[in-house]
Amino acid sequence: MQTGDLVEKDQIMNTDQGAADGQEDYALTRAEVEQITAARRDRLYRSTQIVSVVFAIISIAAMAGFKMHEGFFDASSRIGILMESVNAQESVLSAPKVNVRTSFQDEEGSRLVIPLTEPIASEDVSIREVFIQNKYVITLSGYSENIPNGVELVSDSTIMDAVGVYRQNDDVVVEVFGRDLYDYELVTGSNALTVIFRDMGDSYAASAVVWLPYEDRNRLALPEWRQRLARFATDNRIKLYMASDMPEQYSQDEVIAFANRIRADMVLGVQVEGNSEQQSYMTGICNTTYFIPDYNSTHLSVVMAEAFLEATQIGMSGFEEGGSHALVSQATVPAAVIRISLTQKDMESVENEYRLNEKIVSALEKTMGDILQDYIKTSD
Repeated sequence: MQTGDLVEKDQIMNTDQGAADGQEDYALTRAEVEQITAARRDRLYRSTQIVSVVFAIISIAAMAGFKMHEGFFDASSRIGILMESVNAQESVLSAPKVNVRTSFQDEEGSRLVIPLTEPIASEDVSIREVFIQNKYVITLSGYSENIPNGVELVSDSTIMDAVGVYRQNDDVVVEVFGRDLYDYELVTGSNALTVIFRDMGDSYAASAVVWLPYEDRNRLALPEWRQRLARFATDNRIKLYMASDMPEQYSQDEVIAFANRIRADMVLGVQVEGNSEQQSYMTGICNTTYFIPDYNSTHLSVVMAEAFLEATQIGMSGFEEGGSHALVSQATVPAAVIRISLTQKDMESVENEYRLNEKIVSALEKTMGDILQDYIKTSD
């Protein structure tokens, strides 16, 4: 076959069929095939580049969106952790209590000694005050199997009215009812856990009682918030009583009766509720009828209002007389309440709620610090 015939066959295809159809279909030369392939390759590259750019834009937008709403995600996470902790705690507290048979060796030593058959880590021992009852609740986490029936404790009847021991879930709980309020120290040894009780004396510059409604007691329960308040109180020699720390239900009447009894230097109430208005606002509640010279409920309410206004940037609508608010109306010591009325939108926002709680902590710290500096004379 000749070369010319090959070229001709490469260039023309189905000429007979094309003539029959009235058309001529030409075959592609190699140069044309390469040109088409190159064009398709270029289109593929352009498509890939476009996809890459779009993906980059979407990624940047997603990162920016996450950054903008980082507070929301953080708030949701922290509030979720809090609720898990609260639910677990309530589950533990609702579990049946199984009494442990005990005997007591009465010694005048202002101490309670609980023998240990196995060592326990200090972080597994906690103590909480039910201060309206002069009660101390000591919990030994996970120690239930190590406490035998018939255990003998050392106690002091001159400062303790009663002591009870029971198992609850995997924990051992010891309840001590004191004749008065005491300061205390926990000492964990290899063979015994000792609670040393001391008179309050002059170890504190001031005493402060913080009240939240019982149904809102978990508002400041995140560890970082509670520990922050505790550190502030310790650093400023303030004996701090947080009603929300108590494991049992409490009322306004019980809290203010306690504050009156110990002659507290300040009773700080915080109440958060919703409103139907277009804006959030705050109201100060005080008692102007029970007058205390130099420093009273009116002074405290003004200091609280200034501190909360600075921390929250929520406007004040004014001040009200205590009236039916027992925490203020029944107080014979300086007592005030800040009522924060939030819009429905703010009430439903996890992020806003989380930020508000942080601001409440800051406002409480500033209130206590300002009262200590301006109204309570202390000596270093």
